[in-house]
Amino acid sequence: MSSKEEIQGRVIKIMPYGAFIKLDEGGVGLIHVSQFSNEYVEDAHAFIKEGERVVVKVIGKGKKNGKLNLSFVRKVDGQEVKKKREDSFEQKLKKFLRESQESLSANKRRLKRKRR
Repeated sequence: MSSKEEIQGRVIKIMPYGAFIKLDEGGVGLIHVSQFSNEYVEDAHAFIKEGERVVVKVIGKGKKNGKLNLSFVRKVDGQEVKKKREDSFEQKLKKFLRESQESLSANKRRLKRKRR
């Protein structure tokens, strides 16, 4: 298995820190959450589900235990994983600003009522 070769496998277990993949060629490897996207990913459940077939690349092998480190390429069905818009920094900032403005407006209305 070369590091540039794309390999298919099946998701056998998902943990908050990544997903374990049983490779068709034999062996089991881990896709760490940092290997799913160039953007921050909090939980692997956001990208894949147990039992799904995926394409991965081997990016390394543990020196002590020989475990495979994998990088996510795509789902086997050919559909790329869509990045969630709400995960982007700009979207989070817009949501925060909107909620802050709404809170300030509500506080102003409350103060007006109390002054009457």
